Amino acid sequence: MNDVLKLGIAGLGNAGRAVIRDLSVIPNVALAAVADLRQETLAPYRSHPAVAAFDNVEALCRSDAVDAVWIATPNEFHAEHTVAAATNGKHVVCEKPMAVSLEECDRMIEAAEANGVRLLLHSKAGDPPIEKMRELIGAGRLGRVIQIGSWNYKSWLDLPRLPEELDTGKGGGVVFRQGAHQIDTVRALGGGVVKSVRATAGRWHPRFDTEGNYTAFLEFADGTPAMLVFNGYGRFDMAEITWGIGESGFARAESSPAGTPSSPANRMDSAARPRDGVRRQPFFGLTIVSLENGDIRQSPDGLYVYTEKKREEIPCPPFLDRAGELKRLYEAVVQNRPVFADGRWGKATLEVALAILQSSHEKREIELKHQGVSK
Repeated sequence: MNDVLKLGIAGLGNAGRAVIRDLSVIPNVALAAVADLRQETLAPYRSHPAVAAFDNVEALCRSDAVDAVWIATPNEFHAEHTVAAATNGKHVVCEKPMAVSLEECDRMIEAAEANGVRLLLHSKAGDPPIEKMRELIGAGRLGRVIQIGSWNYKSWLDLPRLPEELDTGKGGGVVFRQGAHQIDTVRALGGGVVKSVRATAGRWHPRFDTEGNYTAFLEFADGTPAMLVFNGYGRFDMAEITWGIGESGFARAESSPAGTPSSPANRMDSAARPRDGVRRQPFFGLTIVSLENGDIRQSPDGLYVYTEKKREEIPCPPFLDRAGELKRLYEAVVQNRPVFADGRWGKATLEVALAILQSSHEKREIELKHQGVSK
């Protein structure tokens, strides 16, 4: 293989278009092919001299035009399309969640290993502030982690949704569609291995029969507790207390009602509030890590570390969004570097998501059995 990695994108929805948007940041990865069922979506690529257009993913995976495939198709097809890519010798980056069952995850992992290709997951655990938190935790100067909390409130169910996004059996609802990001983040900070889950998930939207919120208590292998809260009904917006910044890193439109200058967003440090169009660090809600000798949370440009009565800000490298995964893909394939969020990591995250649903249904704590990963 030469030094330029040729990428195919399976699925040209929001995620697939985001990959194309970020490709220019990574000069050694080039778009070589796209696949989508919708002819109108493929139309701009039909006459592109350097990009092959396919109306099915299997054909893309068989093409000699690509070295790796980014799987951005609906959740229910992640396993099928990953196996197709791996069987044809293509490396894979898969959107979250990895799949909708642990058996599907096993098929994906086995296909990648049997064909000698790399399998990566798109993960918020790779965002610069989360990587910096892991670094600080690993350095040990603040002692061991004693608790983790992560909260996110957003209008997920109020945005236009495809039918499969609202069908839990097809990987829909907020536990599948949003939970992987929150679970990934908390697992990365807590050491990776979750021992048990106790959770409640709710279906409170008047028009959609799928999960719109959940509250989960996780216990890690070393006893560290973590609380995860997600609400997707669109009333309170978490950006009010994250300097108006959402998961894209850009400032959102003012989410407080007009004429409320005392809103939490306006009480934040005025110097930290972003100017329009300036990309800061991404906030997937608010995450706070408490250690024996301090607390850590995100700032717009990195992290705030609290020790006794002192607050220190630590800057982080720029947020690359999906270009970060493209960079890790290139490093894994061309430079043979190890992968953090690989197939086994993705399977362990999915097990936590499935345990949230099971615990809510059965109203009991669920012991986990497939967490054979560590930080």
